[in-house]
Amino acid sequence: MNHDGRHDFDFLHGHWQVRNERLRERLAGSDDWEIFHASQTCEPVLGGLGNVDAFLSDWRRDGEDTFQGMTLRLFDLQRRRWNIWWAGSHDGVLEAPVSGGFADGAGVFEGELEHQGRPVRARFVWSGIGATTAHWHQQFSIDGGASWETNWHMWLRRRDAHGRLLHEDAVIELRRYTLKPGRRDELIDLFERELIEPQEAVGMHVIGQFRELDEPDRYTWVRGFPGHAVRVEALHGFYGGPTWKRHRDAANATMIDSDDVRLLKPARPQSALPAAPRERAPVGASADADGIVCIGVCELDAPAQAGFLDRFERDFAPLLDAAGLALLGVYVSDDTRNGFPRLPVREGEPALVWFARCADADAPHRLADAPPWRAAVADARQAGLKRAPQLLRLAPTARSELRG
Repeated sequence: MNHDGRHDFDFLHGHWQVRNERLRERLAGSDDWEIFHASQTCEPVLGGLGNVDAFLSDWRRDGEDTFQGMTLRLFDLQRRRWNIWWAGSHDGVLEAPVSGGFADGAGVFEGELEHQGRPVRARFVWSGIGATTAHWHQQFSIDGGASWETNWHMWLRRRDAHGRLLHEDAVIELRRYTLKPGRRDELIDLFERELIEPQEAVGMHVIGQFRELDEPDRYTWVRGFPGHAVRVEALHGFYGGPTWKRHRDAANATMIDSDDVRLLKPARPQSALPAAPRERAPVGASADADGIVCIGVCELDAPAQAGFLDRFERDFAPLLDAAGLALLGVYVSDDTRNGFPRLPVREGEPALVWFARCADADAPHRLADAPPWRAAVADARQAGLKRAPQLLRLAPTARSELRG
């Protein structure tokens, strides 16, 4: 049966927050991007054969009121194609349509438009589509489609009824950075002020950021993604976008090494980290005495699913509580090929990684010294555990969602 297509835009129904990255000057070789934000609401019409969205931004141009836009999308039943019309509050004119459809999870729509009185071929592309994410970008061509200039990105994220971002963390990265001596707080200040919201806007979830208590020049943080396809799209969006371009030199100047990265997935459907109990602290918040987090890293000879996961649940996990650690989540290495090689990950190094909330900073030490734990480690060393688990004692930064 041929793909019908009439429901391809159903993902867009509902309420979204939108981060816009818009080229200030188009078709002029410019690389000067402006960033503004918007809210968008999309509703179906004609029994689902179309939809209309309303776009309300905080962008002002030439002293005008905040810019508003609307889109009408209709599915042509005869041609099995979507036609899309756009209008903005700058002129109130419905532009000529672009037309196309979806294939392999992405939608491409093209048509003939004008830009400043000049004919251009326009292309709209939808990608990075998930339950909580979507990405639209616009391209223009003045040579009949031989080459294209991208001039506008819209990164869409869903919010819940209380205004909080919705997250799906099917894949996470555990990132440990070695920093230049004395530069850790400098990086943390920059990260928390400038780099959290822009990452989340393009599809990531910044789960937790930490100072390592036992290594003063180590910074550890964790971020999540709905899946591998969105991970690649989000990483391209952030590291190829204007925010990272603006701050990368300052961030990189604090680092010696940033390649100690593990790509992980929940060990079992029920073993993922729980949602944060409260909203992230605002920019400028001060760190508070909110407990300690311990991350345990078990390096293995074989994938954890080959036997060590069962052993951990049977022999190790029950020992945490007695030492004052409350288990929060258990993850195993994700051996999916890294789709963004610009940021290396540790490949071919199977591990099981667990997260726990600590009653106090000494809890990981009590665990490591407990005779039952040492016995469990000794037994596991004969069954695929390479060395004693590494216990990272971590103090959450002021804006970390994951806290003790």
